Amino acid sequence: LVVAGLVTVSLWGGSAFASDSGGAAVEQAQTPEAVVFDLHYRALTGPDDPLSYRSFWGFGSDTPTGIPFVEAVTKQVKEFNLVYNGAFPSAQQWSVVELKEKKPVAMYFDLDGDGTLTDNERIQPAASSQSQQQQEFTFVTPDFTIRKDGGVENPYRVMLVANSYGGEQMNYMWSPCCVLEGQATLAGEPTRLFLYDSGFDGTFRVFGTSSFTLIPASQKVEEYLPRAMLSTLICREGTYYRLAIEGSQEKDKILQVTFRKDTSPTGRTVINLAGKESLKTRLNYARISGAKDDTIQFNTTNAQSVIPVGQYRLAGGSVCYGVESSDQWQVSFDTGPEFAVVEDQTASIEMGEATLTVKAAAEQERWNSDAEMKTTYAKGTPLYLSLQIKGKAGEVYTRFSKNNAENNQWSDVKPHLTIVNADGKEITSTDLEYG
Repeated sequence: LVVAGLVTVSLWGGSAFASDSGGAAVEQAQTPEAVVFDLHYRALTGPDDPLSYRSFWGFGSDTPTGIPFVEAVTKQVKEFNLVYNGAFPSAQQWSVVELKEKKPVAMYFDLDGDGTLTDNERIQPAASSQSQQQQEFTFVTPDFTIRKDGGVENPYRVMLVANSYGGEQMNYMWSPCCVLEGQATLAGEPTRLFLYDSGFDGTFRVFGTSSFTLIPASQKVEEYLPRAMLSTLICREGTYYRLAIEGSQEKDKILQVTFRKDTSPTGRTVINLAGKESLKTRLNYARISGAKDDTIQFNTTNAQSVIPVGQYRLAGGSVCYGVESSDQWQVSFDTGPEFAVVEDQTASIEMGEATLTVKAAAEQERWNSDAEMKTTYAKGTPLYLSLQIKGKAGEVYTRFSKNNAENNQWSDVKPHLTIVNADGKEITSTDLEYG
C-alpha cells in the first residue's frame, strides 16, 4: 500500500493460491454417524477465569423514573451510579452501584426481578486479582434466573467492571459470566465443547451469533481459549460436520449438540488476486458464510480449499503477500463476493485491483447515520475523513500490517495522507489511524 501526496494505491500481483493437498483434507479417520455432547451450565468465577469472555458491553440510557428496585436501593444509599443493561429482561435492566468517595463499594442487582431489595442482592467487589491491572473494580453476581417468553427459565450470571481511566467518572461495562460445557468422543478423541452466549438473554444456542470452543479433553484450561461462531456447518482438522441442537439449557435439563460427519459432495475453491505487480500470496484464513443461510459461519485455511457443495459468501479473511516472499505484508478484508461450490468443480473467486475512496463529513455529524458526504465545505469546518479500499469483487480491505524480519512480528502500517489544493500546494498531512 502506498498512501502519499494525492493518495495512490498499488495492490496485488496476478496470483492464485489454493491447497494442492485439498483432496487429502477430507480423508480423515472414520467417525461415528452421530456424536452427541450433553451440555450443562457452568458458572465462571470472574475476569481471571480462563473461560472468561474477555469481551465487554456498555449501554447508555436516560436516567429512569419509577423503577421499583432502583427506588428501593436509593432510599438507603446516598452516593451511587445507576447502571443500565438493555439486553436484560425489563425487570432486571437497571442496577445500582454504591459509591464511597466516588469509588464503587457495592453493586445492587435485582436477582429475582421482583422489584424489591433483599440482603443477597447487595454484591461486594470481587477479591484482588491479576485482572485488576485492566479493571479497577469487578462485581460478579450469584447465579440467577433469566425468564424468557414462553416461561423458559435459564440460569445465568454476569460480571460488571468499573474503570475511571484516570478521571472522576466511573465507566461501567457488562460481560456474561457463564458457559455451557460437555464432553464426548469426536474423531476418536475425548473432546470438550463449550458454548458462549451472544448477549445477555441466556441463549447459548443461536447459530450465526453464539460462539463455541472445541478442545481435547486432556488439555488443561489455563488461559484464554479461541472461539468460533456457532455454525450448522463447521470444519475441524479438515473434516466437515453438520451440527444440530436439541433440548434445553434450563436448570436441571440437558442441551444436546449433535455432530454428524458431512458426507455431501465437495468442490474446490481458488482465490485469484489480480493487480499490477507480480506478488507471492498466501491465504492466512477466510471466513465463509452461507450466501442465503446465515446459520453457516465457519473459518477455513489454505489447507482446506475443499468445501461441501452449496452457495456461500467470502465474508472476510486475511492474506499474506510480498514480492520476495508471501510473508512480507498482510491485509485483512471483509464483505467478499458470493460463490457457488459445485461437485468436482473448482470455484474461482476473483479479487484484487483495489481502489481507494476518500469521504469527508463535518466532524459534528460523523456519528449520524444520514451524515452527508460532500466535496466542498466552508473554510474552517472541522472534517472527519474516512478511507475505504475496495476490490473488484466488492471486498473491503481493512487493516495492513508489515512483518519485521528481525523478530517475525507483525505491526500495523500507518497510511499517510496528504491534502493539496488545486495548485498542488500542500494544505495538511497526517498519519491515519485505524478505527
